[in-house]
Amino acid sequence: MVEAVADGGDGGYPPRAYAWTVVAILIGTAIVSYTDRQVLSLLVDPIRRDLAIGDTRMSLLLGTAFAIVYGVAGLPLGWLADRVSRRNLIVAGVAVWSLGTIACGLSRDFDELFASRVVVGLGEAVLSPAAISLISDIFPPSRRGTAVGAFLSGIAIGIGASILIGGGVLRAVEAGVFAGTPLAPLAAWRLVLILIGVPGLLWTAAIFAIREPVRRGAAAVIGGTRESGLGATAGRGLLRVAPIYVVVAAASLVDNAVGAWAPTLLIREFHRDAAEVGLQLGLFLTIAFGVGVLLGGWLADRVAARGGTAHKLGVCMLAGTAILPIGGLMVSPRFSVVMAAVPAYFALSGIVTAAGFSAILDLVPQRSRGLAMAISFFLNVAIGAGLGPTAVAMAAARVAGAASGLAVGLSLTAAGGYGLAIASAAVGWVLVPRRAQ
Repeated sequence: MVEAVADGGDGGYPPRAYAWTVVAILIGTAIVSYTDRQVLSLLVDPIRRDLAIGDTRMSLLLGTAFAIVYGVAGLPLGWLADRVSRRNLIVAGVAVWSLGTIACGLSRDFDELFASRVVVGLGEAVLSPAAISLISDIFPPSRRGTAVGAFLSGIAIGIGASILIGGGVLRAVEAGVFAGTPLAPLAAWRLVLILIGVPGLLWTAAIFAIREPVRRGAAAVIGGTRESGLGATAGRGLLRVAPIYVVVAAASLVDNAVGAWAPTLLIREFHRDAAEVGLQLGLFLTIAFGVGVLLGGWLADRVAARGGTAHKLGVCMLAGTAILPIGGLMVSPRFSVVMAAVPAYFALSGIVTAAGFSAILDLVPQRSRGLAMAISFFLNVAIGAGLGPTAVAMAAARVAGAASGLAVGLSLTAAGGYGLAIASAAVGWVLVPRRAQ
């Protein structure tokens, strides 16, 4: 039986204090999720050495393993999120991906590690569609962009925290913290994965504090026309939403590319210690991406009050245009410039992502938001995680044929991905009415 929280806040929505408590729990869950997912980017070279694999096969572990499971399970899980308790789905997802992360640390070869990463992806396919659908039912439209941006800040923090925490654990291992314990014989990268996987199992207790909210209606108004069910994503509705899906997916492609390879670039090109890079870059990314998505959600709410959903796409275009020169800085021969360019990129990309998701929620019916978000995250992972890291590795190999080619590969991927995002946002600007809902 799905437990529903009673309406008691503004406009029949739950009280603000409770609603923001739910967001805080979901932010914590997102941090756990992306820490488990992204920490592998800090462990690339030790894994390659131990398992005797190259960059291209490593890129499959970083991205394609997620794309496979999203293609198989992401859409059905999104459909399920529109019909059963989203809280219980999230609890199950956390348990699955935490066990998968622990299995990654125990994997003996490439095949076992790939399979374990698929398990991680299976669990994580649940979170964002269910969480964003849940948030949309506890906040009114006028505050939804800010709330979604706050949740996405958890994803942003998780990307940075994965590097930060991984760097901290590596430093602890190097300092002999685990000497004399049963964990001592394990390689450092295995210790990192096991120690990061365990806390997720404990976090499920916090998620049980969330009560399933009332689902708010079967129809939405799109461009002045009331449509219901999946009809809102057909015909004219699909035409309007499709460019926004492309905007967010293109941003995800570059996010995954930069997140996967920037630590390795800084370690290889500038001969820096992995733990040092993890601590520095992790802290910068946590702040930059977190601020970016919060600002993006806030801006989406502010501009929508003046010009509707189309103005949210204007925010995407402006932030995307600012990213293009930032991507070029990644080829700099100076460590400080590259270290600054990566967080600056994520701050701007966070604005694009938050505004884009907010725009999608404007244009789909409330009863189908779980599926709508699942479609978006499927595209984000199939295109972003599936192609982003591999695009960099292939571009690097073809352009430079050496480790230093990673800088060129990252720059080219950023330019191509955000060129597509800007063009798609411009199309959406034309198609989406100036006022929605």
